[in-house]
Amino acid sequence: MIKLIALDIDGTLVKRRNVVSKKNIKAIKEARKKGIKICIATGRNISRAKNIAKAIGLDSAQEFLISLNGGATFKYNENAEPIMVEEHLFELEDFKFIYDVAKENKLSCFSYAKDPNIAYILKRDLFTYVLKKFSHRKLIKYNRETVKDTSYKIVVYGKPKGISTLKNKLKDKEFEMFSWSYVPHSSNVEINPKGVDKLYSLQNVAKSYGIKAEEIMYFGDSDNDQKALQWAGQGIAMGNSKKHLKEIATDSTKTNKKHGVGYWIQKTILV
Repeated sequence: MIKLIALDIDGTLVKRRNVVSKKNIKAIKEARKKGIKICIATGRNISRAKNIAKAIGLDSAQEFLISLNGGATFKYNENAEPIMVEEHLFELEDFKFIYDVAKENKLSCFSYAKDPNIAYILKRDLFTYVLKKFSHRKLIKYNRETVKDTSYKIVVYGKPKGISTLKNKLKDKEFEMFSWSYVPHSSNVEINPKGVDKLYSLQNVAKSYGIKAEEIMYFGDSDNDQKALQWAGQGIAMGNSKKHLKEIATDSTKTNKKHGVGYWIQKTILV
């Protein structure tokens, strides 16, 4: 019996224009009426996930929101406010190491700093401009000698050869690394601290509820969903997922544009 449904956002819960479809919202709310808990697990920052959480009633139901690939987990309180219950940041020296290697390979970086108003970058370009627009963070030029803040997650973008070199040099650090969803996989990587990913935080959420892995249904479409898809009792890959994710998932549903989340909940839970 499913007791918790966990949902990725981009490529899963929403389609274009950052909108959750009425079909998805209806199915999620009907599942909640059956006593099933709902949780969001996203790579987004909390500021870009709050509207989605509100659309599916996460705030009023006082449920959990996992952000930044597990970097920060929030639980809504009785006033429908997201309260941080867990956070995981890079050690400062690890943060500097990543930026130093990226700089050596002429890559572009954008970090989600502990200070929600800033992001550290190596250079201003289209990549950092787009992320600035989405995150509403002020861009701060990285300076190894003066930086004191650290971050939850770092996104790196550049030429495939440079990204490959970066990944090889970071391998021994055992950071969690995922291909970023929005551009060709060989030219980007998302980096989280060692052991920090969506699965780690989802396991903590499940533990707080006293819910077992086999009682969880997880929906996702990207590399940062892979471990959670494999761990959950029912890992459901979206129809728009890559082939390797569909192969490791329990099953697959329709695409995000065809309301795959709502379709599957209706088909398997609300019957």
